[in-house]
Amino acid sequence: MALTKVRSAGFTAGAILQVVQTTTSTAVNASGDDVTATGLSVAITPQSTSNKILVTGSVNAVFTNATSTGVNIDVFRGASSSDTKIADAHVHAAYNTSSTDNQVNVPFSVLDSPSTTSAQTYSVFFNRSQGSGTARVQSNGSVSNLTLMEVAG
Repeated sequence: MALTKVRSAGFTAGAILQVVQTTTSTAVNASGDDVTATGLSVAITPQSTSNKILVTGSVNAVFTNATSTGVNIDVFRGASSSDTKIADAHVHAAYNTSSTDNQVNVPFSVLDSPSTTSAQTYSVFFNRSQGSGTARVQSNGSVSNLTLMEVAG
């Protein structure tokens, strides 16, 4: 995880004040349609209550033995799936093969307004939203990422 931080004094609205990023290549299987952590989670401490957090990233998902299968990628402000959901990226993959892994990259981007100067954790979860087969993320060494950028308000 890299961290770059500068003082917000003198910066105009829209300036990037700090950036934090995390990546993971640890494979995770979704159990049925249950919401499951991808392993992407990182914290940032806003310098002002008027600043926003730009949350971007992508999750590498794989479907095995899948027929008309979809996956949801959910971004939460917090460490669990019961915290505040701030983004929901849905991908429907119409695969009709039972012997091949079908891979899809799911990007996401959302501008959040936490209105605090307390540390904020952002976490990414996923689930199989429809269809059959197994939904996995970071399969076969593929990498998913999560980047947070504080934007001056």
